[in-house]
Amino acid sequence: MVFSRKLDLILILIWPIVAALISFVIDAGLVVSMLLFLGIPTTYLSFKYPRYIKKVALFSIILSIPIGIIADHIMEQTGGWLTYSIFGSFRLFDYVIVDQIVWVFLYVYFVGLFYEVFIDQHKTVGTIPSKFKPFAIFMSVILGLFVLTHYFSPALLNIDYFYLKLGLIGMIPLVIGLFKIPEAFGGILRAGVYFFILSLVYELTALSLGQWSFPAENQFIGVVQVFGIRFPFEELFFWIIIGAVAVVAYYKLVAENGEKGRV
Repeated sequence: MVFSRKLDLILILIWPIVAALISFVIDAGLVVSMLLFLGIPTTYLSFKYPRYIKKVALFSIILSIPIGIIADHIMEQTGGWLTYSIFGSFRLFDYVIVDQIVWVFLYVYFVGLFYEVFIDQHKTVGTIPSKFKPFAIFMSVILGLFVLTHYFSPALLNIDYFYLKLGLIGMIPLVIGLFKIPEAFGGILRAGVYFFILSLVYELTALSLGQWSFPAENQFIGVVQVFGIRFPFEELFFWIIIGAVAVVAYYKLVAENGEKGRV
């Protein structure tokens, strides 16, 4: 079992390069690259380690649906980013593409699954943690407020520098989580290193192939350039550098069920 897990880790570690190469060879669109970078590894890990699916998937659904809808709506509305859907012009709430919600779910699910399989390695997985219910209620309220605002005061959703503001708000529970569970910092950091590499490779691949773009540079505090490819500083910092760190910290706060895993 230990050897099998190490082999799985090696496969997962090299997969971003494989996914990038395939994406360039076939000139992949958004959905195909999403499946390559996120869908295939999550499917593989789910098949090999099914005991983690229920808890990680439920956490991912609760977190990703509100965040995916709200972030995509405001960023598309303000021109902060532009993504291209396989469903053409069909948009939820005028701006949100279904692909984006699936993307956020797969990303969060992959992060949580990676952490459980390769870092925490709980031997048993108990019932769904009691914290899931208040977490789900809180995220539902946030989504409900967004829907009401969209229909009754849509101008309030035209938020400049939204990526920066969302990222800073998202860092609050991250900092709280790291203070509450300092013993998990090493494991969270290891997950962060892997997803930094995956996210950077994915970002460069997606921008090179035109899968998404950032039209309104005035919506960001700065722009970085890597191998001649430009993208916002917020994308580098809040997704590529600390995105997975934040997800794991939230996961530890909400989904921890008292098991003694390795961190």
